[in-house]
Amino acid sequence: MAKTAERYLEIDPYRLIEKGFHKEKNMVSESLFSLGNEYSGVRGFFEEGSSLPSLIGTYYNGIYEYALEDTPSAYKGIVKRTHFTINSTNYLKAEIVIDGEKLDLGKAEIEDFLRVLDMRDGLLERSFILKANEKRVKVCFRRLLSMTRPHIAYQSISFFSDHPVHIELSLNLDGSVLHWGKHNFYEEGFAGEDELYLYTPTTNQSLYTAERIASPCGKARWGKKEKEVFSLYEFDAAPNQEYLFERFVSNIAAKTKEPMEISAETARIDLDDAVRLCFEGLRKENASFFASHYAKSDIVIDGDASDQQGIRFCIFQMLSAYHGLESDNNIGAKGLTGEAYSGHAFWDSETYCLPYYLFNDQTSAKNLLKFRFATLDEARARAKDLDCEGACFPIATRNGKEGCTLWQHASTQLQPTTAVAYAIEHYMTLYDDEEFLKDYGAEMLGEIAKFLLSRGDYNPAHTRFGYYGVMGPDEFQLMVAHNAYTNFMGKKSMEYALKVLRDPRFGTKDLLARLNLDEAKLAELEEAAAKMYLPYDPKTKLFEQHQGYYDLPHIDVDKIPLEDFPLYAHWTYDRIYRNDMIKQPDVLMFLFLYSQDFDEQTIQANYEFYEPRCIHESSLSPSIHSILAAQLGKKQEASDFFGFATRLDLDDYNRNTSEGLHMTSIAAAWMNIVYGFLGLRSERKILKIQPTLPTRWTHYGVKLTYHGHPVRFDVYEDRVDIDVEGGSIDLLYHGEVVRVSSKRSLPL
Repeated sequence: MAKTAERYLEIDPYRLIEKGFHKEKNMVSESLFSLGNEYSGVRGFFEEGSSLPSLIGTYYNGIYEYALEDTPSAYKGIVKRTHFTINSTNYLKAEIVIDGEKLDLGKAEIEDFLRVLDMRDGLLERSFILKANEKRVKVCFRRLLSMTRPHIAYQSISFFSDHPVHIELSLNLDGSVLHWGKHNFYEEGFAGEDELYLYTPTTNQSLYTAERIASPCGKARWGKKEKEVFSLYEFDAAPNQEYLFERFVSNIAAKTKEPMEISAETARIDLDDAVRLCFEGLRKENASFFASHYAKSDIVIDGDASDQQGIRFCIFQMLSAYHGLESDNNIGAKGLTGEAYSGHAFWDSETYCLPYYLFNDQTSAKNLLKFRFATLDEARARAKDLDCEGACFPIATRNGKEGCTLWQHASTQLQPTTAVAYAIEHYMTLYDDEEFLKDYGAEMLGEIAKFLLSRGDYNPAHTRFGYYGVMGPDEFQLMVAHNAYTNFMGKKSMEYALKVLRDPRFGTKDLLARLNLDEAKLAELEEAAAKMYLPYDPKTKLFEQHQGYYDLPHIDVDKIPLEDFPLYAHWTYDRIYRNDMIKQPDVLMFLFLYSQDFDEQTIQANYEFYEPRCIHESSLSPSIHSILAAQLGKKQEASDFFGFATRLDLDDYNRNTSEGLHMTSIAAAWMNIVYGFLGLRSERKILKIQPTLPTRWTHYGVKLTYHGHPVRFDVYEDRVDIDVEGGSIDLLYHGEVVRVSSKRSLPL
């Protein structure tokens, strides 16, 4: 693997620590030190701004706008106008002038720079000493997003000088921040002394921001600019005395048209409560929130502090991005940490992110699936756009509409649709939630099956069904026939849909009539699934990734220069498609999702063939390779890939952490331990585990919830200890069903 780590943060099990200011990593740090509470997210930018490259970003889950103009196209089915999560009010802005000099860490002389994000309570702290002639001024910043009061944010700024200094501090609510540094998508509706109201002209959404400031200097001078209000404090700071300013902020994001007065009243009530609670109260509530979640989902690693920090960071960011707060939220590819991918959710939500919630919080898991049901009408409309029936779920979306204007992805990738079917089956396998299947799942499955039938076709002899002109998970191959992943997942999706729809509890006469699914149509589905072509050679045990893949020119991915990454930025678009290089797992992906359908010889043959051809240009990639390597007993490979997956952003392997965090890699790192080293498989009614211990670890512990019972697995060199609270569970262990009640040790 050609990619290498660029590590500059300290190693600590519960904290990210930057000692000394790394100017060249400023935008990377902005991503890594992001905060979120699902409702909103804020990048770790400097409150005071700087002349360094920066992406000031505050985002709200579900607040979006459409592009200013269409993408030109005369062809049917190609998305003409995308939509995206927009940059919102910067409620942390602070302009600081000390003795007539504007504070700018890109230019100022400083020492003792320290930035710390504590993952036990979500507190971000930054401090440094500003050197101004013979004077030394210590400046400290703190910020916090409340996890239990999602509208509330807290900020403090303090000054401590060894000499008298004159300080000007302007605390601003700035609604003029440009999206990607180019456009502002808000219109100003109202601005008051400590309030700013903005709305989106196209989507009729609004953001109302109000603040309360506690100042050691009395009342400020208030002012207003376009889309910005500020409170200016000007004072002479005495030596050896701290001056602490605290700001409590309430942000009310209205996703539907709502009178400003309602948002204002909500914000004022929230602020009264937050001020009464004070900073320490908010911090304690956050600490309680994270402690309760870590009690259910923490992973402990002994033997490698780097891995321990990495997995804790991943769990922290998963909780920050999504914890089931609202049923119309989803998990964007960057969470709420950047503007790349436009804030869109992809098929990663169902295949990579969902498992974490399946084993930690059923409500959150169900809400992820309900997002797809809430946007089912948009998926139906998209299927019609593509000359198909049923429902085609978008490759990229925030509101359910297809947001990808690249036809080669939006019109040819079927994996979002099959991922929804897979996720419904996965959820039902674990929870047997008949009410969910009746109310939501069966209808989605029926529409998915109709789409898959209409999008596929038969060969001239009518002996093979499959998909033509598609792109599988490996996005380096375009418009291929019989992509193995697409065909396999299409077959599985149709088979599960048939099983549900032919069950009278779920496939009711009313539902089948509404879906226009009679017995003749169900028989067509059955025939297509039975005749689905899977390009498999029983002699080699290999699945050909797609028809013609074996004829592609070979490229040695390890010889690609490091400076060529990311490839999309350094290679012409067509050059990427002209060889057998794989962006991310394709065949290996469905071998993972349905691993119990395949013997180990098949998994090994395909792993050893496709792994050397994969460049891992996607955060989807390293974890799946690590999981399969662990299953195959390739301990060193599994450990190496895990280090890559769990620290993809922390060590900036892909050199693009500056754009925002890779939520899929973050979710996959959890999967990497649970499905990889613990060897858990959950696609059947009985959980299977096959634990291994990485060579550099002495022990690891995994917490999860299964059938309502908290379960802890502790894996050592010679055994696995299993502790089940409040009942018993059955596990498939080395081919035998083992019942575990309370505590039990099994030999490794």
